[in-house]
Amino acid sequence: MLIITRYFTREFLKTFLLCMGSFIALYILVDLFERLDDMIKNQVAFALIIEYCLCSIPLIIYQLCPMGVLLCTFITIGLFAKHNEIMALRAHGVSLYRVLKVFIFIAISLCIFSLWLQEYVMPTTNQIVREIKNVNIKGKKVSKIFKKFHYWYRSQDVIYNIDYFDPDTNQLQKITALYFDANFNLIKRVNAKSAEWVNDAWQFKDGIERNFLPNGDVDVVKFETKSYTISKTPDEFKMARKQDDEMSFTEIRAVVKKMRAEGYPATSYEVDMYAKISYAFITVIMALLGIPFALRTGRSGGMALGIALSIGFGFVYWIFFAFCVSLGKSGALPPVLAAWTANITFGMLGSYMFLHVRQ
Repeated sequence: MLIITRYFTREFLKTFLLCMGSFIALYILVDLFERLDDMIKNQVAFALIIEYCLCSIPLIIYQLCPMGVLLCTFITIGLFAKHNEIMALRAHGVSLYRVLKVFIFIAISLCIFSLWLQEYVMPTTNQIVREIKNVNIKGKKVSKIFKKFHYWYRSQDVIYNIDYFDPDTNQLQKITALYFDANFNLIKRVNAKSAEWVNDAWQFKDGIERNFLPNGDVDVVKFETKSYTISKTPDEFKMARKQDDEMSFTEIRAVVKKMRAEGYPATSYEVDMYAKISYAFITVIMALLGIPFALRTGRSGGMALGIALSIGFGFVYWIFFAFCVSLGKSGALPPVLAAWTANITFGMLGSYMFLHVRQ
């Protein structure tokens, strides 16, 4: 049985590496051609292009690993069935489940590998890719505003402290603006509960403006809504803000915990947090779905049609998964349910099909 296990594992991994290599090459080529004009315009160094491509590979593997497992499972088992290798094993009294559990074990191993990638590798590589894309390829300015909570940045003679930026509503929370004169003497301080981007300007709300007069007096003015100039637009805040794919599960969990403690809505981050785990488990579900499908299609010999159907099925799964995640971010589904609904639904279908494979 050990020889059969090694044979099945070797054939599966050969096909899997071929599929993933093709996916990676195609993905990078398409991405480079899309950015070719910007690269030529900004004279991007060849070494940076190589770094950009290499750092893109972990994300490509993470995103396309489920599709690779589905396609590889179908091709490998389909060929075994077509060449009657499965039938020969069954004729010698080898249980079909005992043979096929090899593919489930490989899928579980790839799931663990995906979890390791998104926890320890992708936060760094994704940040490098985004920096090269925005700064070197697109020619945008480097922004170091948003790396964590309680952000400070200076613009001319004003220093801003912003507690939190909500990318969904384009709102700033708990703003403090300190205005200085040419001699760096404090002349005005503005505190506001929030600020909203309206008509290409920031509208501060529920705030207090303190003007420090030369004679030492302080002029205090309360306001409900007042326009103030902040040199950064919402798009620049979003670009500078650390994205969810640049944070590990541990980091994003810490962000969720802090946001809850400070009373900010954390639904979007919660969905992303649970999705980081659930997405990796798609590889196992794809194997459960691919095995019975491959056995049935492989017997009939329709490999080309089966490959096309498996790719189409993978896209249906992704669309349903993304739809559930979007429902979770909008508040229509609880975060845990939004991240796991697609896995639960297709997992039950795959388990049913796997358990009803004819012995």
